[in-house]
Amino acid sequence: MLMESMGKIFDKLLVLLFWFAGILLMFSTVGTCVDVIFRYFFNRPIHWMLEITEYIMLYIPFLGAGFVLKEEGHIRVDILINHFNESTRRVLNILTSFAGGMVMLIYTWFGGQVTWEYFQRGVPALESLKTPMFLILMIIPIGGFFFTIQFFRQMVNYYLKQRPQLRK
Repeated sequence: MLMESMGKIFDKLLVLLFWFAGILLMFSTVGTCVDVIFRYFFNRPIHWMLEITEYIMLYIPFLGAGFVLKEEGHIRVDILINHFNESTRRVLNILTSFAGGMVMLIYTWFGGQVTWEYFQRGVPALESLKTPMFLILMIIPIGGFFFTIQFFRQMVNYYLKQRPQLRK
């Protein structure tokens, strides 16, 4: 019961992060268009727009990856897998979800360490806005956390689907 309600909350967070990524993408697109118009028609570029757009391009995949994984929207190479029976596919899905979760766990851990180190040292970005670098990089451990958790949730779901097959 508790796990179900936590799962629903987690799913809602994934949707929220996904929508936030979409809003950032729209802001980036509109901002770039406005920047181009100002640059070519008024000779007044928006100097910070390119920098913000670069940061947004880092944020978007980390914000949306967990939701895309939940919806099984990531690219799969299924030429080989399609030749296996359903039970074998489920076992492979369990193993690949575990492997993905472990890779993301390591990635998230090291991303968090780098972000924390940059926070402690007060490292600024080498761009015009002088944004603290940890603010730019903090999406790596945050988005990585959600991506990692979703990999392990997916692994458990595949396992629970596989269990009835094991009893036969």
